[in-house]
Parts: sequence; structure tokens; C-alpha cells
Amino acid sequence: MDGNRRPRNESARRPDSRHNPHGHHRTRRSRKSHWGSLTLILVLLLAAATLIGVYLADHKKEDEGKPIRSEKEMEQSSDKPLEDDPDNTQPQDQDEQNTDADTSESLEENNPDNTQEEDDASSDGNSSEESYQQLAEDFAKEKEEYYLLLANPDNPLPEDWTVETEEVQGGFVMDSRVAGAAREMIQAAAEDGVDLMVCSAYRSIEKQQQLFDSSVQRYMAQGMTEGEAYAQTATETAIPGTSEHQTGLAADIVTPTHQTLDPEFADTDAGKWLSEHAHEYGFVQRYPEDKQDITKIIYESWHYRFVGKTHAKLMKESGLCLEEYLQQEVPEGYTGIRDPFEDPQE
Repeated sequence: MDGNRRPRNESARRPDSRHNPHGHHRTRRSRKSHWGSLTLILVLLLAAATLIGVYLADHKKEDEGKPIRSEKEMEQSSDKPLEDDPDNTQPQDQDEQNTDADTSESLEENNPDNTQEEDDASSDGNSSEESYQQLAEDFAKEKEEYYLLLANPDNPLPEDWTVETEEVQGGFVMDSRVAGAAREMIQAAAEDGVDLMVCSAYRSIEKQQQLFDSSVQRYMAQGMTEGEAYAQTATETAIPGTSEHQTGLAADIVTPTHQTLDPEFADTDAGKWLSEHAHEYGFVQRYPEDKQDITKIIYESWHYRFVGKTHAKLMKESGLCLEEYLQQEVPEGYTGIRDPFEDPQE
């Protein structure tokens, strides 16, 4: 019986897989876990590759959008100061070694237009100053010319003053240098239907003295003292030696229908024509209505004086009397010395 008995624990030593189904399940789970890990790694690698590709593509587009610099531009760029390079990472201590002169040169190189504008402005300023000084010198010279001669109580004529005269109209004479301009003015008015009539022009000092004394006697006859009569006469008739009539440059002008020397002459056709056109021939109304405190002579709407075409135009435009005009260093609109009979520059 012992020989035929099978060992009691033999079946226990050789386990039957059929009685242990869980062994196969454990092997399958291990393999599935292995493949899952590989799949996850592949997905992560694929995602990383995709992100890298997108990043590189974006940078490529940015590089394609930038202009390609020429070799010359690159050379010029290399010559610029380091502080102009946004990518410069050198220590700030090196920048502080630049002197003020170097900084100025750098600014000039980077802003050539500004430097040129400053130079032009400086040049224009110097040119303007030189031009003004030249005009001042020119006007100072012209003040010495006969046609800008100032005759008044503060500026008497030289005792040896003489004038070469020439007839203008009706036996009345003026300085021969301006008589032609006076005749031209009278003719131009006639062509416009206006009759200008000269009633007084050049006077010798003797004639001026006679007129002055006669006026003083007339006022004394009216009850004034000699001093009062003298003072009153001096506002109407220039003191001998200070009269514009003695210069030969002035004339009293009326019209046949109004031969009285009074302010109302300004309202006549002749007075209006002279006020509008006299300057075109070089004449100005010498004693304006609002300038008596300056000229020391009453308003004389009939008294016209030659100063030259340019100065007559500038005086009319400015409203200045001769005393005021000559006090200027350079009159507004003055362009330099011109022939007194030449038309002014526009």
C-alpha cells in the first residue's frame, strides 16, 4: 500500500494554473502599465515639439519683417556712440569717460539738421544786424542832403545860404533841382481836372524879414504888445533865417477858386488832390494839423515841401512830420539811398 500511495503534498508542490487564474491577470496588467507609460511620454514629446515649432515659426516671421541693412548702414551703425545701441551692455563707467566735447560732437553727428539750423540762424542774425547798420549809415548820409534839410527855430540856415532858382509857375521860383518836380505835379493835377496855383515859393532872407516885420506891426496895431505880436507872428511866419521858403524847397499852393491861406483849403478839390498825390512827386504837407507842438508852426494845409519821392512816401505812411522823421535811426520801410526823383521801391 505504501508503494502505491502518492505523496500527500505533491499536488501542493505543483500548483495547477487552472486553480490560480490570477496569475495570468497580473502579467496582463504589467504589460498594460508599460504601454501606457510609453504612450504618455510620446504625447508629451509631441506637445513639446509642437510648442518649439510654433516658437521658431513666430521668430522667423519677425526676422522676415525686419529690413535687411546694407553693409554701409552696418558700418555707419558701428560708428555711432555706444549709448545709441539699445543692446549695449557695457558698464556705465565707460560712458562717463566721455568729455563734454565728445558729447557735443556726438549730438552734432546725430542731429546735423539742428546744427545747420543753428548756424543759419546765427548767420541770419549777423546778416540782419549788418544790414540794419548799413541802412543806418545810409540814412545818416541822406540827412546831410539838401532835400532833407531841416529849417526851423532850432535849426537855422547858414548865414551864407544861397539857392540857384528856376521858375515853376507865374514868376514864382524854387530850387532849380526840384522845380521840375513841382511843374510835373501841377501838370498831373491839371490832367485830373484840378487847378493848382503857386502863390509863394522861394524867398530871400530880406523878403522873409519884410513879411515877418509886417505881421508884427499888424498885431501891434490890434493892441498887442511888441512881445506878444512877435510871439504870435512866429507861429504863423517863420523867423528870418529859419524859413523853409528860404531853402527853395517849399511852396504855398492854392487854387483860383480859393486863394486864401486858411485851413479850409484842405476841403477844396486842390487840397484833396495834394493830400492824396503830392507824395508821388516827392512833396509832403510840411505843417500837419496835429504837429504844431513839434513844428512850432500852425497847421498850414497849403504849404508843401520837397523831400524826395521815397521819403515823401514813408512820411505819408507813417504820419510823421519832418522833425519826427529825421529823429529816427532807420525809418520803417527804408531800403537805402535812392535818387530823390526815382520812384520808391514797393
